[in-house]
Amino acid sequence: MSTENSTEPNAQVIAVFPDKVKITVKDLEIFKNVDETLKVGSYLKIEDSENASLIAIIENFQISIRDVKDENGDMKHVREHIIEAFPLGVLRNGKFERGGDSLAIPPKSVFPATIDEIKKIYEESIEEKESFTFSSLSSNPTVKVPVNGNKFFNKHIAIVGSTGSGKSHTLSSIIQKAVSEKDGSFSLNNSHVIIFDIHSEYKSAFPNANFIDITNLALPYWLLNSEELEEILLDTGERDNYNQSSVFRKLVTENKKKHNPGHVKVFYDTPLFFDVTEIKNALYNILYVEFCNFTNMVKNHCLQQVKKFNDGLLEVK
Repeated sequence: MSTENSTEPNAQVIAVFPDKVKITVKDLEIFKNVDETLKVGSYLKIEDSENASLIAIIENFQISIRDVKDENGDMKHVREHIIEAFPLGVLRNGKFERGGDSLAIPPKSVFPATIDEIKKIYEESIEEKESFTFSSLSSNPTVKVPVNGNKFFNKHIAIVGSTGSGKSHTLSSIIQKAVSEKDGSFSLNNSHVIIFDIHSEYKSAFPNANFIDITNLALPYWLLNSEELEEILLDTGERDNYNQSSVFRKLVTENKKKHNPGHVKVFYDTPLFFDVTEIKNALYNILYVEFCNFTNMVKNHCLQQVKKFNDGLLEVK
C-alpha cells in the first residue's frame, strides 16, 4: 500500500455522520493490506490532524461510476468504491478509547487497520487481573477477545442455536478455560461451577469433576415440597381427593412442629424434618378408628333390623 506519495489520495473520507463514516476508494487492490482480503467486517484506520486515528469497521460498500473529463477534454468513466464504516473508537497515544466523536475534521487519510492496531481494541481493553479470554475475533482468530471475568460470571447468559450448532461444545470450552486458569494470580480462582447435566452431555468433558448422580446422591424426603410429597406418598388415583390430602397435610404439619419445637412458624411446605413412620402409623390409626366406627355402625344397624323383625315390624318376603 503506497498512497501517500500520490498527488490524489486513493482513499478519502467524503462524509462523516454520528454513527457512520463514508469513504471513497479508487483502487481496492492498492488500498488493502498485503495478504488480507478487504471485506465487510474489516477494520479501517482514519487519521486526523491531531495524531489520532479513528478505528471503524466496514458495514457495507457499493460501486459508483461517474463521468469525468481527462486532460484532453474527453469524457471517461471513473469507477469508485463507496465504503460505509461504523466508528468503534479512537487510537490516541497507543491507547484505544471507545467512541468516535473526538476525531478532528476533516480527516487526513484512510488505511486498513493493522493487526497490532486491532489487537489494541480488544486485548488492552480490560485490566489483566480481570481479563478472562475464551474466544477470538471471527474475522481473524489471531486476535483474542477477552471479557471482564467478574462481570461475565455474574450475569445471566444464554447460549442459543439450532441442534448440532455447538452449544454444548461452547459451554464446555468456556468452563474448561475458567477451570484451567484457577491459580493464585487469577482473580476468579474462588469461582465455583455447578452443571445440571440432565442429558449426560458433559461428563466426558470434565473427567476430574465431582460427579453426582442417583448412586451417590441422598435427598431427604422432608425436603420435598407438597406436590412432590403427595405424588410419592399418596395413591396416584386418589391424589386429587381433597379429604385424603387434607388429612395428610395436617399430620405432616403437626409432626414437623413436634420434631422442631424451636421454630415458631411451621407450615406444610416448611423444609423441616418430620418422621414419615409416625405419619404412616397415624394414618393407620385413623383408618382403624374409621373401620371400627363403620363396623359398629353396621353392627348397630343389624341389631336394629333383628329387633324390628322380632317385634313383627318387618315382613319376611
